[in-house]
Amino acid sequence: MSLYVHLVKMTPQGAAKIRDASSTYEAVRKFGESLGCKPLSVVACFGQYDYVGIWDCPNEVAALKLAGCAVSTGDVHVQTLPACEIEDFFKTMSELPR
Repeated sequence: MSLYVHLVKMTPQGAAKIRDASSTYEAVRKFGESLGCKPLSVVACFGQYDYVGIWDCPNEVAALKLAGCAVSTGDVHVQTLPACEIEDFFKTMSELPR
């Protein structure tokens, strides 16, 4: 499995439907889980992004489909970033030549 960070911004359409955001999220989450994706943490934010999700997905195709499902609602824009656990990052960086 691989980690993906989804940086999510609401569209004007999504903001107008904010009261229904939980049902839209549930539909996207269920679709993601059908692909083998697992939400590790999804939070609402104040600032540049409205939501940030960290998902464990089996591959980049599943991560792309998950983001595409969310975007297809017309309620959000999604930027997807591949990520890794901090311990794995430190281990990999320690192996670089000096």
